[in-house]
Amino acid sequence: MTAGRTQKDILNLLLDKYERSAFFKENATPTRRISINLYVDGKTDFPHYDIEQPDKREEVNRAVLALQEAGVLSSSWMKGEVNHILEKVWLNYEFLSEAYRLLGRSPKADVAHAVCDEIIKAAANVKTSWALGYLTDVIESIKRKRSLPSSIPEDEAERANLIKSIVALEGAYGTEMLERVFSLRTFGDSKTFEKTVKSRLVRILRKYMDNDDDVADDELLGQVGLVKYPEQFEFCGKLSIDAGSATADFSALAAGSAVYSTDIIGAKLKLDSSVKKVLTIENRANYFDYISKSKADDELVIYHGGQFSPRKCAFFHEINEALPPRASWRHWSDIDYGGFLMLLRLRQNVSREILPFRMNESELKFFSMFTARIDLKYRNKLESLKGHEELADCLSCIDYMIANGKRLEQEAMLI
Repeated sequence: MTAGRTQKDILNLLLDKYERSAFFKENATPTRRISINLYVDGKTDFPHYDIEQPDKREEVNRAVLALQEAGVLSSSWMKGEVNHILEKVWLNYEFLSEAYRLLGRSPKADVAHAVCDEIIKAAANVKTSWALGYLTDVIESIKRKRSLPSSIPEDEAERANLIKSIVALEGAYGTEMLERVFSLRTFGDSKTFEKTVKSRLVRILRKYMDNDDDVADDELLGQVGLVKYPEQFEFCGKLSIDAGSATADFSALAAGSAVYSTDIIGAKLKLDSSVKKVLTIENRANYFDYISKSKADDELVIYHGGQFSPRKCAFFHEINEALPPRASWRHWSDIDYGGFLMLLRLRQNVSREILPFRMNESELKFFSMFTARIDLKYRNKLESLKGHEELADCLSCIDYMIANGKRLEQEAMLI
């Protein structure tokens, strides 16, 4: 190491310690020294200071004395070893700006405030709750701690890519976009999103979107319209799709049908006038079992899957618009937090008239030997559902789950 390099390493170590201190976070004048031990009781905070190797010891001594002469730090010698072995070095707070200047280093608070300004501008362009919640938390954290939270990249390019992705998703809200197409449109490269943004965005979505804890990454991304492949919509019943130049009638397919999301963009969905009931089913096994054993001729059954994407939400809207007069819509999910969250989202985004199907305390009691236990954290999540007036008719079941510590996956009902 050259003397210049040694000076920088010592100063950086001291400034790092200062920027981690409560004095920095509170923007307060330090009332005690920010110091590092060079040699105290046989231990050091600066491993390069090896007192058994004269060249290294003298190199560090010279570096410290040069910085002391510049006024940015002070030092003390080991008792009985003056001008031979240094004991400690500490920052001179009145010369902090000079310390940063010598390093060519931007003060952490200055960097944080600049990033905060960037994020405030981005937050002005978003409205979706997860994006606004995340950006607001980042802004508040920076203002409180004068530093970047772990959820925001320190690397300038990665940070810019994350913020750009969030704003771009806001602009594309309600649509479906392939991940690589999104990356190409947003960054001019098809792989940038996957390489620098995807994993961090998934962690943000997992924290700021309401979901079960075990929801898959792809399902989270699908909820904001990002997919690897066009989404499939599966259904069974008297439904036809009018694409203008041709009409596809799926009524005769007793085992059900599937279309891709891209197939119905701009198309018109039509339900036969004989359809009296619509049933959406969360689990695929239950969907196929119901079709083969229970489906009535006047019923349209739709595979719901996990929390729906913007494009599937649009599909559900079109189904609701095509409902014949007096037709009803029911939804069947797991009797758990995620299941009632799905019903809540359907009622909030599609129709308040959608009813729960087999999602009650009677089913929990009947299949009690197949229920799973829930912990306090899960009980609290269930409690949060009670704040939504759209689920007022489900409160007795939710209260039963909380009181008895039970939940039920709908596959158990096939036993």
